[in-house]
Amino acid sequence: MNQRVRSFLPWRLIAALLRGMGSLGSLWPLLAIIVWWLAPTTVHMRWEYTYRDIGTYRVYYDCTYLGPSGLVDYMHGDQCPFFALIDRRDPRSFPGPRP
Repeated sequence: MNQRVRSFLPWRLIAALLRGMGSLGSLWPLLAIIVWWLAPTTVHMRWEYTYRDIGTYRVYYDCTYLGPSGLVDYMHGDQCPFFALIDRRDPRSFPGPRP
């Protein structure tokens, strides 16, 4: 009889782990927000920009994006796309507006 109880012990541990993971299912929105906030590369939306027309071509000077880390100045080449994937570790991104 004692031998039989020991053989069920791994299954009880697996069942307990699965029940614990199942209880986290109701917290998925909170977990998604935390992962989005802590991720080094996130989607940012263009907040404002300045440009100058040179003939029929626009030259962008400042692009400010809004994301989980607040307002970020970022130059994406010579364009300002509406959505941009910005890495906080990238030296082209500056937190806050430039002086």
